[in-house]
Amino acid sequence: MRDMDGRDDKVRGLLVDSCCGPCALAVFLLDDFADYERHFLFYNPNVHPFREYRRRLESFEELMSSMGGEFTVLAYEPEEWIRAVAFREESRCELCYRLRLRRAADFALEADMATLTTTLFASPYQDHDLLCRLGESVARSRGLEFMVWDGRASYRELLEEARRRGMYTQPYCGCLFSERERYDRALRQRKEARKASRERGSA
Repeated sequence: MRDMDGRDDKVRGLLVDSCCGPCALAVFLLDDFADYERHFLFYNPNVHPFREYRRRLESFEELMSSMGGEFTVLAYEPEEWIRAVAFREESRCELCYRLRLRRAADFALEADMATLTTTLFASPYQDHDLLCRLGESVARSRGLEFMVWDGRASYRELLEEARRRGMYTQPYCGCLFSERERYDRALRQRKEARKASRERGSA
């Protein structure tokens, strides 16, 4: 079925907020996106340090080149992320999601796209319920639709495919806090001890 301009009405403009190459790969492989004309946006001010950001960006750009994906890369602005989470580190994930989704939604409006989604839905390590609430709120405030999808069940296969393609797969979420949690063994031990203590106290 086509509209008066002769365009297929099944094809809808979708702005894909993209966290990294491997998760963006899911958008090419899953059937959920077949009816969308996709444009990928790479805006990740949370990623630390800069060399890590460059590795992720290069992997993303290589994927776009190999798959013929249309994409835009916004300037790296870690200051924006720092301002958003300073003194509110316990809520950093929510604040990070909000910052990136708002920028993506604004870009979608500028590009005349009707729908917004994020590749963060590919990962089992992200808070999907929170992403749904924030994404729907941000999209609604700008008159956009928010596409919710779930790639968690196929995440392991996705990583295997990414590695088969020689893509860089990052070892931590991105921010300096997640980097420390990944590599600081003493910090992990303290957190585990506090968690065990709370559980004993509630028993």
